[in-house]
Amino acid sequence: MLYALLAVAALAPGLITVWRLRHRGWGLALLAGIGVTAALPFVLISGMVAFPPLGFVVGVGATLAALRDYDSGKIWHATGWASLAVVVLACAGWFR
Repeated sequence: MLYALLAVAALAPGLITVWRLRHRGWGLALLAGIGVTAALPFVLISGMVAFPPLGFVVGVGATLAALRDYDSGKIWHATGWASLAVVVLACAGWFR
């Protein structure tokens, strides 16, 4: 359920953009929606670089989620969480 909510939260800005720009043509609206959806992770990463405590909080949360998934045997999910933790902590300046 949490993954479905996360997917909806990540895709919602792009879908709203497509819906709002549909009167200008579906091609332009789809390109704008893809751009908004693709730019969202870059905005979050730059926010973590600019405000390191946010990166530390997200990194610790991702580390705890990775440990929980490793314990329950979900190796692929845990590897994804661990990769996210490394990227976020690197953005926050932990590895300097």
